[in-house]
Amino acid sequence: MPRSVPAPAAVIRPVVIDRAEHRFLLSPAQLRCGDAWSVPAVPVRAGEPYRRTAVRYLLWETGLPCLRIAPVVGVLPAVGGRQRVEYVVLARSETGVWPYDVRSLWSPGARWWNTAELRDTGVLVEPETLPLLMDGYWEGWLPDGEVSLE
Repeated sequence: MPRSVPAPAAVIRPVVIDRAEHRFLLSPAQLRCGDAWSVPAVPVRAGEPYRRTAVRYLLWETGLPCLRIAPVVGVLPAVGGRQRVEYVVLARSETGVWPYDVRSLWSPGARWWNTAELRDTGVLVEPETLPLLMDGYWEGWLPDGEVSLE
């Protein structure tokens, strides 16, 4: 009988950002409530810090070039329908500018968005609090460290 693998206690949601243009990459997603734009939910390995998970995924699995993790991290606690903690980690190019368009490395159909476009078009975003987190980051009113997104 195969051994069951327990669900991860936490996932990271890496958000690739372009600081100069105040935009971020989202991928098309199919949610229960219809079409949306999202970032992947990457399982955190047992004992692995969530920042290391972000780097592992972004560098090794997508092949993105040298990057820097922003000091602001959004946290969605495990409550209600969410079975695990989700960390929204912002990653930018180490030099501040991506050397080429990284959409093809990110995922098929990926698109750069800014928060105004998301609001103007009314598209669904997962996690739904991502635009607010991004506004706080761009405008500088979020402190460094973990910020609750509930």
